[in-house]
Amino acid sequence: MRTYTAGVNTYSYIWQDNIQRCLAQLAVRRFCVFEGVINSPHMDLESTVAQRRTLRDFMAGEGLSFSSLNLPSLDTNLASPFTWVRDSTVSLFKKAIDLASDLAAPYLVTVPGRLNPLLPPSRMVREAWLQDTLGQLIPYARDHGVGLALENVPFAALPNAKDLADFIKAMGNQDILSVCYDVANAHFVGESFDDGLSCLEGLVKLVHCSDTTRGAWRHDPVGKGDVPWAGLAQALEVSSYDGPILLEIIDPDPETAIVSSHDALIVQGIFDSR
Repeated sequence: MRTYTAGVNTYSYIWQDNIQRCLAQLAVRRFCVFEGVINSPHMDLESTVAQRRTLRDFMAGEGLSFSSLNLPSLDTNLASPFTWVRDSTVSLFKKAIDLASDLAAPYLVTVPGRLNPLLPPSRMVREAWLQDTLGQLIPYARDHGVGLALENVPFAALPNAKDLADFIKAMGNQDILSVCYDVANAHFVGESFDDGLSCLEGLVKLVHCSDTTRGAWRHDPVGKGDVPWAGLAQALEVSSYDGPILLEIIDPDPETAIVSSHDALIVQGIFDSR
């Protein structure tokens, strides 16, 4: 059975440490691959060229790399009904693409819009908005050498694997558009890993791991929810996934939670022992 490179998403650190200190701390634990979360003061979208060069030089010196960057969706909405919000979101994503390019991060995790769950627009309408906004981002991302990894998020316009697969296949541009498959999000919406990964047919370039229940959406340490971990390794193997597994753990003691989650996934055959 294949095992995977263990990486860390830095979400838990966005209010407590800047990105360089965060990476240095986790490097001591022998993590080398990271998904940096763009959130000031942790990781500033408006950082200077000199600041970006300093971070990149530090990472090169320590043998660290970014698998991806992640722009949280609280202040963005690629599927907003308001044109000015969509335009502003496209501008923010272009800045995030610039940052990813400057830091040699091959992917930018992209939440495909946000919806009001009480009365969402029709699928045709929300997909038209996404085709417009992503259509503007695709050539910009291609010019900067950055892929857009659309994530399966419960409140998004494309919340599950089939929605993402159908949309990307219709949209084309699979040299730029791919999928970041979030295991906890899939479980929360009632999707099995076998079904989700099989319908994505090689589109998955990143995988997020954390734990949750189906009653409350969480990104807890592995073992704190009821995600069926025993089936994940086989589903990944069958899907021929060969990218990193990124621990996206949100916890007040992130280092302990990340290490315990890594160790729990060793038992599940997803990671090698340290």
